[in-house]
Amino acid sequence: MGRYYSGDVEGKFWFGVQPTSDLLEFGYDRSDCNLNVIVPYDNLREIGRKLKALKKAFLKHGATFESFMKVLNSGGSTARKKREKNPTRWQTMCRDASLIELGEKILTALRQKKDDLFIEGEC
Repeated sequence: MGRYYSGDVEGKFWFGVQPTSDLLEFGYDRSDCNLNVIVPYDNLREIGRKLKALKKAFLKHGATFESFMKVLNSGGSTARKKREKNPTRWQTMCRDASLIELGEKILTALRQKKDDLFIEGEC
């Protein structure tokens, strides 16, 4: 269950918080139905700057992106307590983190491939 993206970058959209359109934050769509996104290699620096800005903006939550991901990935009682304490804030943090995580995957793939990326996203 869930929506996936595949191609030069593969993964699963975060359930309940991440829209398919997040792919358009880093590239452009060339289709009418499913997203068929091209991320130009020429956008490498721009995407790096965007990720830096997104991580800086994440600090408004009182945590770094990296520290939040550690708590989230631990799956332990700390994550559960934080989620239960303020579910709306937790969902917003997950939404913001999902965009950063996708951007990091795209940036890594651009650096490795050294060419444009093609990613198809399920609607």
